[in-house]
Amino acid sequence: MFNGHIDHYVKQLGEGLNALDQRVIWSVVNELMRVWRERRQVLMLGNGGSGALASHMVNDLNKIVVPGQARFRALALTDSMPLLTAWANDSAYEDVFAEQLRNFCQPGDLVIAVSCSGNSPSVLNALRVAKELGARTIGMTGDAGGRLKDMVDLCAFAPVPHIGQQEDVHLILNHAITSALKRWITTIARNEAERPRAIVLAAGEGTRLRPLTLTRPKPMLPINGEPLLHYTLKWLQRHGINEVAINLHHCPEVIVDYFGDGSRLDMRIMYSYEDKILGTAGAVRKLDRFADGRPLVIVYGDVLTDLDLSALIADHNKHVAMDPSAGVTMSLYRAPNPTEVGLVGMDQSGRVTRFVEKPLPGEVFTDLASAGVMIIEPDIVNRIPPDTFYDFGLHLLPLLLGQGISMYGWVVPEGAYVMDIGSPEKYTQAQLDWHAREEHVL
Repeated sequence: MFNGHIDHYVKQLGEGLNALDQRVIWSVVNELMRVWRERRQVLMLGNGGSGALASHMVNDLNKIVVPGQARFRALALTDSMPLLTAWANDSAYEDVFAEQLRNFCQPGDLVIAVSCSGNSPSVLNALRVAKELGARTIGMTGDAGGRLKDMVDLCAFAPVPHIGQQEDVHLILNHAITSALKRWITTIARNEAERPRAIVLAAGEGTRLRPLTLTRPKPMLPINGEPLLHYTLKWLQRHGINEVAINLHHCPEVIVDYFGDGSRLDMRIMYSYEDKILGTAGAVRKLDRFADGRPLVIVYGDVLTDLDLSALIADHNKHVAMDPSAGVTMSLYRAPNPTEVGLVGMDQSGRVTRFVEKPLPGEVFTDLASAGVMIIEPDIVNRIPPDTFYDFGLHLLPLLLGQGISMYGWVVPEGAYVMDIGSPEKYTQAQLDWHAREEHVL
């Protein structure tokens, strides 16, 4: 019988954890990150086991230490026994948290109230005062929520019937939330401290440019005496990127013989040979170890550009700092030929809401198209199936949209140059254009 009780308890607890509202949990994480960014305080309170959770979570928040980054400022109103007994003696126990808030709480601070019943008088009084003082409020409660659920800005329910299990859920939630916060802040610190690596996609056969590409890859076509790939590598270098991988398939020796290990350009170049074409995303998956835990700059090898890559990287880092699901930032340009490119729709925040590869005339909804340069977080690489033909526009980007991964668009400023040299006409135009810009970009 006893073993059966344990099994039943654990089974119910597991079912409750599986029933947690993930959207609410991530909303709690986002609210705590707002407090961290704005350098405000987290004030936690609760009675009994809930008070223990408040003390535990405050300890875990204060122990998030990432070199070079700010720390959380968190305080458990349950921890000062002399102050608790003094307020309980001088007024009433129902005011022990409310009176402390009057001492410590400032507008914009975050008050997290823990109460499994949702009806503890001391907790409810504290929430009223928190609202008066202009604080944001989060409730962590049981399966019903009591009166608390209607008093807070955000409420996380523990969907299990017994108070002990509810406290267990709250403790696990604390660990999930604080570990997510540490990982997020660590990612911000990494992006601030390290330049990304770059992958240049150069495996295509360039069939539309034959016979020019019969004996060389498209990125090796000359522009003003130097291969297109030379300009791409120098452009990456100007923006602080010296570690580059290049995927190869068609005439690979032409690229390897010309650039070698990259030392001639003061760069480190590694090569990824593809016996069969893996597609733009499949090529990146094959280079998963190259990511090294850093973001990757993905550059289509047939794009000639002088866009401000540092600004694109900064925009990506900004999105990562604000959005835990941010995974991709795409450079976008206004295409004169929308039916020949991948079109991108965005909302007012710059988040990508729609992606259509080479739409029919009646399907055109914008003139914004991918400029062939994007930044991706390292986790995105693992979402690409290995050893499979996989394309960014046809496969990966629609998949990420469906999975709720945030992708953002960065519109190339007017005056920057972006040209896909995939056709004879564009190749000719690029040579004419680049001659006038060469002094500027080198």
